[in-house]
Amino acid sequence: MSNQSVTDEVILEGFRSLHEAMALGFDRVDRRFEALEKRMEEGFAAVDRRFAESDARMLRHFDERDAGLYDHDRRITAIEAKI
Repeated sequence: MSNQSVTDEVILEGFRSLHEAMALGFDRVDRRFEALEKRMEEGFAAVDRRFAESDARMLRHFDERDAGLYDHDRRITAIEAKI
């Protein structure tokens, strides 16, 4: 035990210092979580764009296939005319 007397002001200053340190620490953690959230949102947006591009390519591919399939009457007629 110390021989020094501790005043209310010393205790209050200690709590103020502790409060400031905790606030700075929590602010730092909060900024890191915000940065992580931003990176995750950007990553998910990139995945969404890639899926949309893939979906568009797939639909174009099917449209091209459908055009070929639905043109079969004309092609069969042309083939039959050659026989």
